[in-house]
Amino acid sequence: MLAVDLANEERLIAVMDIGTNTELIVGNKHRILAASCPAGPAFEGGVIACGMPALDGAIEAVAIAEDGSFRPGVIGEVPPEGICGSGLVDVLSELLRTGQMNDMGRFEDDVQRIVLYRGDTPDKDVFLLESDVNELAQAKGANVAGLHAVFSTYGMTSTTSMFLSGGWLWTAPEHRSFEADRTGAQPRLIQDRSAGNTAIEGATIALLSKSKREELEELVKRVEHCRLETHPSFFNFFVEGCQFKPVEPIPCAT
Repeated sequence: MLAVDLANEERLIAVMDIGTNTELIVGNKHRILAASCPAGPAFEGGVIACGMPALDGAIEAVAIAEDGSFRPGVIGEVPPEGICGSGLVDVLSELLRTGQMNDMGRFEDDVQRIVLYRGDTPDKDVFLLESDVNELAQAKGANVAGLHAVFSTYGMTSTTSMFLSGGWLWTAPEHRSFEADRTGAQPRLIQDRSAGNTAIEGATIALLSKSKREELEELVKRVEHCRLETHPSFFNFFVEGCQFKPVEPIPCAT
């Protein structure tokens, strides 16, 4: 909340720190809702065959050329060692675009393994499995369901801006907003931007400024906890969110 100056924000915004437990804040200086989405570690590289954090050697962007070859962008300009969260968003979008994966997350033509980069030896290959896509679908579904549940509780369908953060992300999300829309990684109508590592930035601000720390102490007293499991439509939101297709805004609860 300190990292995005929520205490002085008039606009209605959302902050989503994507991780094993995705932390979600929605609101402004007038009202704040908070929730924790049980996403699991997939977007951080956990439970993914070749997954890794956004460090040197991680594939952080993927394009499929007209000849069908994969064109990976790698952090640190070194040989690929794995793929991080932003690269996973890209490759899923490209597989959908080229018809190699359907919106249920199944590879076409009974393919079980898609090689993104061939190393000097097979053990150096970077690849994606259908089981990886299933883990990503559940992580994505939990995050999208959390957004819908909090939006519904707040009485809205979208925000002015959504800030994305966490160790899963390398390239700023402005460069892959279309990919996120195509795969349903977030509901439509959200203007997203990178907020960097908000946990570290917020902690730094609190440590360096007594007035900001006092501001935060007062701000958290007004935060309303949104218990996702008690929302009557959470399971439906989750099932819909697990599919790899654009997610339309959910009408507000009356």
